[in-house]
Amino acid sequence: MMRCWHVCKLPGRVLGIRVLRFSLVAVLLLLLVAGSLTTFLPSNKDDKMLMLRREVKAQGQATLASFTLIMQTYNRSDLLLRLLNHYQAVPQLHRVIVVWNNVGEKPPEDLWNSLGPHPVPVVFKPQTTNRMRNRLQAFPELETPAVLMVDDDMLISAQDLAFAFSIWQKQTWTFSFWEERPKA
Repeated sequence: MMRCWHVCKLPGRVLGIRVLRFSLVAVLLLLLVAGSLTTFLPSNKDDKMLMLRREVKAQGQATLASFTLIMQTYNRSDLLLRLLNHYQAVPQLHRVIVVWNNVGEKPPEDLWNSLGPHPVPVVFKPQTTNRMRNRLQAFPELETPAVLMVDDDMLISAQDLAFAFSIWQKQTWTFSFWEERPKA
C-alpha cells in the first residue's frame, strides 16, 4: 500500500503538482470545447444536396422537372467518362445520351456500367458516320421537353446547370441559350 502511494506521487514530484494540474485542466478544457463544437457541424441527414446526389431516380420521374443532356463525342473516352461522372451530381438530370462518333469503334458502355450503379441513366448511341449534326436526331430515349446539348470538352458546374434549368422552367416556351466559350 505504501508503494502505491509513492508511485502516485512520482509525477507530481517530477513535473511539479501545479504543472500537472494545469496540463490536466487544459486537456479537459480542449476536449470539452471540441465536443461542444461538433454540435455545429451539419448532419448528413439534413444535407439535401447529398441526398439528391445519392438517390437513384425513379423511372417515373416527372419529365417537366428534369432535362436530358446530349453529348457528342469523338476520340475522348477518358474525358467522356470523367464528364459523365461529373454530371451524375445534377439532381434535375433525367438522362444522358452520348452520341458516339467513333465509327467502327465500340463505345465504353461496358466500362461505364462496371463502375457501379449511377443515379442518372446513360445511353450510348453509336453512329455510322461522323457528322456534327448527329446530335440533332430525334432519339427515342428523349422523354423531356428540356434538352441540353454540350460538347465533350465542356465542363459545366452542377450549380450553373441547375440555375439555367430553373430559368428555362420559368419560360418553357422560349429557346434558352448561353455560350460559355470565349469569343476569338
